[in-house]
Amino acid sequence: ASQQSVSRLTIPYKPGAVGRSDYSFIGALVVNNSVNKQHNFLTINAGVEEGVKPEMGVISNDGIVGVVKGCSAHYSTVISLLNTDLKISAKVSRTGYFGSFAWDGIDPEVVVLSEIPQHADIMVGDSVVTSGYSTIFPAGILLGYIKEFDKKGGNFYRIYVKLTGDFQKLDHVYVINNYRAEEQKQLESTTMKND
Repeated sequence: ASQQSVSRLTIPYKPGAVGRSDYSFIGALVVNNSVNKQHNFLTINAGVEEGVKPEMGVISNDGIVGVVKGCSAHYSTVISLLNTDLKISAKVSRTGYFGSFAWDGIDPEVVVLSEIPQHADIMVGDSVVTSGYSTIFPAGILLGYIKEFDKKGGNFYRIYVKLTGDFQKLDHVYVINNYRAEEQKQLESTTMKND
């Protein structure tokens, strides 16, 4: 498939914040991918020339793929969601409770949501989405559904989420350009420097 055919694909997330969009999407093809390591990466055929920069989120029609790590003129490497070093902020859609979403390195179809308090009302089948508490991913992108959970030490659940996407079949992806990312990062950096 050519780069032109990628641009005609359906965009999976359409923000509708009060009539304005803070995001645009850059289509790309996956040209390299690993799923059988603890630290998996992808390579996509979009780079600096197409507007891609490090720390941009990458999604597919089925959910989160990862975060851009490095770029050349026409290619970028992406830290896969199936990398034990990547953590993103996610929440249980029905209740709004948020926590840390990270792969435990075991099953490429299941990611762990942690830091959800045990007093939270959660159920098998609840949807898990991005929280929007970062400049990388907008809120509300579907990640998967709660498969099972347990009370693992302390006061928090360990929630196993079945991903909506299959990383072994990734081909078309979209890089998220958040037009307001730098403004938010700068403000948060200045404000938190004083604490």
